Amino acid sequence: MIRTNGQEARAGGQSAQRSDHAVLEETSRRYEACHPDDTFSNLVRRSSLSKEDRRLLEDWLDATSLGTG
Repeated sequence: MIRTNGQEARAGGQSAQRSDHAVLEETSRRYEACHPDDTFSNLVRRSSLSKEDRRLLEDWLDATSLGTG
């Protein structure tokens, strides 16, 4: 994506936000189905503290985006 003044430029405005929310919801559902002893929200929280968790979160989001787009 193109970055302007340190922020991501998004095409579609509210439409893109709804899509982002849908991707997050689907990613959460899929992650928690595969990791019954963990939650997606915990992964998101840990991603700010751990490089490994940040990459894992990115991988899950990418996989969901490819599968729903």
